Amino acid sequence: MNYLRKISSTLSGSKPKEETWRTKLAEASSRDALEEPENHPMRMYVMSVDALCGTEIDQKLPDGWGEKPPLVEEGKNEGRKLKAMCRDGIPQALRSAIWITSIVKVSRPYQSKEENEEFGTLAKVKILHHGWDYVLTTLFPDESDKEAATIPNFGMDPKEVEAYLIQDHMMQDGKLCAKGVEGVKALTLVLYVAKENLGIEYCPLLPDLSALFLSVMPESYVYACIREMTNSDSYYFPMSKTEHLAWCKSFGDLMRKMYPQTAMAMSRCGALTPEGLDPIFRRFFVGILKKDHIMRILDVYTIEGYKVIFRLGTVILCLAHAYMKPSELKSNKSFWAGVKRVTHSEQFLFDILIKQAYGFNGKKYRSRRSFPRRRFIQKLIRYNEAWAENNAGEDGDLLITNKPLGFVEKDIPIVLAKNASERFSLAEFLPFAYKDTKLELIYSSNVHGRSNDMFYKHCSRAKHTITLIEVLNTGATIGMFATETWHRSSKTYGDGECVLFRLKPDPECWHWTHDIEKTMHILGSGDEEDLEEMQSEIAKEHFMYSGADFISMGAGEDGSAGIRLENDLSRGFSSTARGFNNDPLVGPEYQQFDVGLVEVYHLLRELDGRAIDGEEDIWKGMFD
Repeated sequence: MNYLRKISSTLSGSKPKEETWRTKLAEASSRDALEEPENHPMRMYVMSVDALCGTEIDQKLPDGWGEKPPLVEEGKNEGRKLKAMCRDGIPQALRSAIWITSIVKVSRPYQSKEENEEFGTLAKVKILHHGWDYVLTTLFPDESDKEAATIPNFGMDPKEVEAYLIQDHMMQDGKLCAKGVEGVKALTLVLYVAKENLGIEYCPLLPDLSALFLSVMPESYVYACIREMTNSDSYYFPMSKTEHLAWCKSFGDLMRKMYPQTAMAMSRCGALTPEGLDPIFRRFFVGILKKDHIMRILDVYTIEGYKVIFRLGTVILCLAHAYMKPSELKSNKSFWAGVKRVTHSEQFLFDILIKQAYGFNGKKYRSRRSFPRRRFIQKLIRYNEAWAENNAGEDGDLLITNKPLGFVEKDIPIVLAKNASERFSLAEFLPFAYKDTKLELIYSSNVHGRSNDMFYKHCSRAKHTITLIEVLNTGATIGMFATETWHRSSKTYGDGECVLFRLKPDPECWHWTHDIEKTMHILGSGDEEDLEEMQSEIAKEHFMYSGADFISMGAGEDGSAGIRLENDLSRGFSSTARGFNNDPLVGPEYQQFDVGLVEVYHLLRELDGRAIDGEEDIWKGMFD
């Protein structure tokens, strides 16, 4: 360990000593040196060095890591042990070695174990430094060229980027850190070279990632990491505006599917838009998490790539929302301030969050939050890239406007959704992913017959549907948005994106919510019986029922429903439903009512007129 400390202090020390050690290292780091015994210094891993602020890094290694940790493993369990260790946190002294080795392993799957592992050893120090020096010499023929270098625009205002990088990474007790000037220069050079030499034009995550890397690596290693990450086919970060928007859209879709209550709160205050998600998809959690928690996420990120952003991001927001105040849910700015308040509190335990997200072993079982596999997230991102290309302006901003849903009128005229004001309300009620759609009438009780069987027959090929119900003698229209195909079944089905609403008068909608605080407590306790009870309770609230005798959405405590239509569709009922917490949709005095016209619409994409469900269910296989 003394030898490694000496190397580490040399790399972070004065230039003459560094050059001396580089020379000695160059003489000793031939490929033949790797044939030396296991304990030879050239087989050791480089220790971390803070090139951003110059702070001293603790070089102690806890039990289990040793001086030669399992960066690359062999056999069918390859990588699993390292991933588990990284989730518990990599020792700061080894972050430089493990991060770069993990990144190289992803970007160069064709290389052998030894070739990948070598990037974290002292044998690569000279090569990486030499490559960096060569790039600098090529791009900056004179010292004045370095002084003139500025932080590029990777999708943001360069002056704003430099300001927040200094504020969030280099300020200590309100002052610029001791080596802040050198840190700013190092960061500027890394980002400038990334643009000019690697051709990166757009990458909002890159500035903060580079600053975090520099806190444990010299510039040459940071440049090598960025170079390898750009060769990993969007495994680590988006490199175009379209990709960035698709990532944000996919994150929002997952939030709505997995945590609908949190997603709804975020949607209402604007925190689930691409711009609203800046704290995650532009800043990599900087500003909302503590520095040591961000570094813990990076420990996993260098191995798992973008998946950890989606996985931990959704869990963190769900947990934070459970403890946020109503005043923190009024705007995008106040929402993220509320997230920061929760994550910086003493009650926020990052280790517990990791266990909830990735699972932990009990005496008899393994419990964890279900999360989609990588191939599903990739599928979702690709699906949303087409959407992003058609919904982004020239500057990459989404063209999202408040407008009514469109409609397609064919042989059968639409009645209940004809007026633009009703379609405007429907656009507000629908989940974000379905706002840019058009309505097509697929069932009308006046034309197709008033029975459950005809209802099921004409809905059989549609998944996402809007059912509108005319309430006689009241002037009211109520309805429901369904997320699965209506069909005769003895079981409940559907999910948390189902919506109950009153279209007129006084339009209002009720989205399903669940007791998040109770859920978090149960998942944290790991009690198998509690988990089964929770799943049973949620099943009671799920969501759609369509038997031989009636059709309903939402279940009440006494066997009632949010909406219930009898089998001839002439009589209806509406009461408060669990999870939706709705008022009786027509009003307290009309919990039973006579039904007039019933219409069902499916959703068509506005761009090409195809059914929004498409030929393939994008959510199919989400947890496979």
